[in-house]
Amino acid sequence: MITNMETRNLQAEKRLQHRNSSATLTNIITKGTNCSSFEAEIITQKAEEVFHIGSHSPDENLQPGQMIWKAINASEPAGKPLSKCVFHRIILTVHQFNEDRPVKQLAGMSAKRQQQILRITIEAEDQNTLLTIEDLGLLLDCNEKTIRRDIKLLEATYDIKVPTRGNKCDIGPGITHREKIVELFIQGQDPLTISRTMKHSLKAVERYIQSFCRIIYSQQQLKNSLKTALVTGFSMQLVSRCLALRDRYMLKDDYRERVEEIKEIGTKYWKSIDSKKKLGLMERKQK
Repeated sequence: MITNMETRNLQAEKRLQHRNSSATLTNIITKGTNCSSFEAEIITQKAEEVFHIGSHSPDENLQPGQMIWKAINASEPAGKPLSKCVFHRIILTVHQFNEDRPVKQLAGMSAKRQQQILRITIEAEDQNTLLTIEDLGLLLDCNEKTIRRDIKLLEATYDIKVPTRGNKCDIGPGITHREKIVELFIQGQDPLTISRTMKHSLKAVERYIQSFCRIIYSQQQLKNSLKTALVTGFSMQLVSRCLALRDRYMLKDDYRERVEEIKEIGTKYWKSIDSKKKLGLMERKQK
């Protein structure tokens, strides 16, 4: 079969249909009841009307710049047809104006787009899904060649791995941009210098550092990774990566100067937020 631009576009449209909730429900009805696709589509339309789902659902409570997306479950193996993959409904912050605009002004449109790629791939990963290059192209209104070039630049410049579905099989050996930022912080760089080095907004850099400090301090108090994840609200994967960074650097004498600063930041969150969650959990258990 000869593949041209028109054929590729049709194939892309067909693949996108698998992300549609209505198509998913129709497929389930067809397989479960052995009825025709036409009959299944009618049942789907009536179900959407009665239960206010799909095109009949009320507006989602989203923040400005956020959107709902259907992404592939992170556990799905490479090479599996999309029609057989499990998709999850996730929320992505495609635009975060107070973070993206400074990066665009400082380093240009490509750097802004790279920050968006990092943010939404991390958000997808935190929701136990992975975005494809095609997802990123659609979300950022770019062609796939541009997305691939941006990812290649990110990975080569900062020695990180962007958590896309294509990188899933070899994500292990590399580190994410969030880990790179925390690594530079532990090594003694201040947030402003890190933001300039990584071409990342200062606000995002400070947020990653605060998350790290919060996880480390909570782990000291709870001595349990699962409890730390529950109390702080972060994924187990993020908690594990932060603890690995702690073990790699902070047990060495060269990096002890950061310990007090991490303790100070972590204490603030513990006193104002995390310890209250812990107490709430304990009270419910006692009841």
